[in-house]
Amino acid sequence: MRPVVPVKKRIVLVGGGHSHVTVLRSFGMMPEPGIAVTLIAKELDAPYSGMLPGLVAGHYTHEECHIDLVRLAAFAGARLVHGEVTGIDRVRREVHIAGRPPLAFDLLSIDTGITPDLSNIRGAREHAIPVKPVSTFAPRWEELRKRALLPDGPRRIAVVGAGAAGFEIILAIRHRLRQEAPKHGIDPSAFGFVLIGNEALLPSHNSRARTLARKELARTGVKLIECDGVVEVTPDELVLASGKRILVDAALVTTKAAAPAWFADTGLKLDAKGFIALRSTLQSVNDDDVFAAGDCAAVLDHPREKAGVFAVRQGPPLAANLRARAIARSVKPFKPQRQFLTLLSSGDQRAIAARGPFAAAGAWAWRWKDGIDRPFMESFNDLSFMVTEKADEEMRCGGCAAKIGPATLSAALSRLEASGEDRSIAREDAAIRDTGGERLELESVDFFRAFWPEPYLLGEIAAIHAMSDIHAMGGVPEHAQGVAVLPYAHPRRTEDDLFQLMAGAAAAFEREKVVLDGGHSSEGAELAVGFAVSGSVERDRLRRKGGLKPGDRLVLSKPIGTAILFAALMRGAARAPWIAAAIAGMRRSNRQAADVLIQHGASAMTDVTGFGLAGHVIELLEASRTTAALDVEALPLYPGVADLARSGVASTLLPQNLANRAKVSGLAEQHSAWAILFDPQTSGGLVAGIPADGAEACLAALKAVSPEASIIGTVGPDAGAGAPLLELRSRRP
Repeated sequence: MRPVVPVKKRIVLVGGGHSHVTVLRSFGMMPEPGIAVTLIAKELDAPYSGMLPGLVAGHYTHEECHIDLVRLAAFAGARLVHGEVTGIDRVRREVHIAGRPPLAFDLLSIDTGITPDLSNIRGAREHAIPVKPVSTFAPRWEELRKRALLPDGPRRIAVVGAGAAGFEIILAIRHRLRQEAPKHGIDPSAFGFVLIGNEALLPSHNSRARTLARKELARTGVKLIECDGVVEVTPDELVLASGKRILVDAALVTTKAAAPAWFADTGLKLDAKGFIALRSTLQSVNDDDVFAAGDCAAVLDHPREKAGVFAVRQGPPLAANLRARAIARSVKPFKPQRQFLTLLSSGDQRAIAARGPFAAAGAWAWRWKDGIDRPFMESFNDLSFMVTEKADEEMRCGGCAAKIGPATLSAALSRLEASGEDRSIAREDAAIRDTGGERLELESVDFFRAFWPEPYLLGEIAAIHAMSDIHAMGGVPEHAQGVAVLPYAHPRRTEDDLFQLMAGAAAAFEREKVVLDGGHSSEGAELAVGFAVSGSVERDRLRRKGGLKPGDRLVLSKPIGTAILFAALMRGAARAPWIAAAIAGMRRSNRQAADVLIQHGASAMTDVTGFGLAGHVIELLEASRTTAALDVEALPLYPGVADLARSGVASTLLPQNLANRAKVSGLAEQHSAWAILFDPQTSGGLVAGIPADGAEACLAALKAVSPEASIIGTVGPDAGAGAPLLELRSRRP
């Protein structure tokens, strides 16, 4: 987020396929000055199809055979948009994304994979499980596996499609279910497996490979039906072209695939099957600025089957040609090899190796395949090399973790108050203006450096965060003005960034009927955004930081740990599901939580932001002249936070926040909970005091709008001058 030169060209990658992950790694290892890359991905972890049979068979974990796109995009310095593309406008040079405004591009590359073509099999959409796309297959397979291991679960399993995918999947399923059956009191022989194809087995392989494959199916007891395709799937049987009916309990389909439907409206030239038609340079035949790769495209001069090996091998030339086109250099043609090695796994850590006329089988072939696949995946998921010796100095956190620490802020405000008359500054979440009416006016302002490089999501979360101060005082936000700092770029790029930033904010404000009145913008070295929000509150609904009473229960509405997670992301240590969970929480407004807490008698309330949970609880205690005991194990945490804190990952603001540690007792100095408790939160939740007799009812109501909410502690009496305000209690060392 510190561009050396202004952005001149923007490359947008649609889809996180095998070729695009190589493009991202290429730009991460060798950035191109003035070139910005954005990835739009429907899923945040990209499956590697070559390891799918191993995942089904139980040889690999989900993490081992998926590429973490959040981590990879961060390494590449790319913006990541989590969304589904619905089309492109080649005239306006825009990508259309479901649920958000279009995104501008200069160069576009498409690697979306394929969708199953079930049009020739009646009932397949309703009663079968398609193996493609892999991202949706994996959870459906897991659900089938669990059902199959129940006492009355499915026992007769069929795979439709006798190509390489069907062969590998049926053997992987057989191995997994027979291995796990005894643990569930099931006789492995109770399962039956059948592979059905409308052609001969492995039609694209040589005769020796087909012979070995038939032997493998016979050895494992998998029934093979060739040259008699399935024409209909019902809940309990398959109907074949010959009229024969096969009784089944579950059917999976690996037949031919189709291109995404939105390709038809792009104006790009397509081949006869609807895939993007390409030149050997991987450019569209009718648009030099649109590239494509993988199964969703077809190189007209070099037709090849839809196989992951070709998508992988298109990655380096695609990266080179995108880079060349972006800097006005010549692109180069790429000719894929005609003969290539295939390694077909057979479930029980055996495989068939085939190339040209050669084929052989054995455990050695599985070890060979495993020795290729694991290093390939590690090259994308092990990004620890991105951290330099100066990482701690160079990587400064964004969001609320980029704010001034509490001691520094308090000292500056104290000096200001002492420097003149009538300069007493209230330490509430929002300024209160009493104009004599039925409602009090509230005003607040917030601003921070970007913690996430994609403007739309950043603007949305910044708006939600800015409204939180008003919610914390029981108020209703009504108007907002924005302040935005945009990195130096070509005016068209700046225009689009500002549009995306404000569109995200406007979406958040519109959900709460807040009017975005205007604001101010400026160029700068880094993306930053903030909002001044005004609102009002009924007099009897106003909540301040002071007001806690001994015996009150402290209730927290959202998990904590956002700064730890984004600090880890900068260091290549965060995982996509962790970041996704944090973003989902940060996108959740505190409006409903504030309503619940006030309805249940909140005695005092504040939002958890830059000072961390402990820092903001201390503010409540100081304002209320009380103490409190916190149950460390009751704290709701975002996924991954506990492990990261134990490994030493922390926000760059943590040392300043720990200035308040003298007011806290109860934990050993090296306990990892310190980093969590003082972790600055961006768009954090609310913490409030609730009367003890209503705390459980409050929590139950709160969980309906914020499922992770928790009762985290109890308020106690004032302990006197100099005594710790907050006692931390933990059952773990």
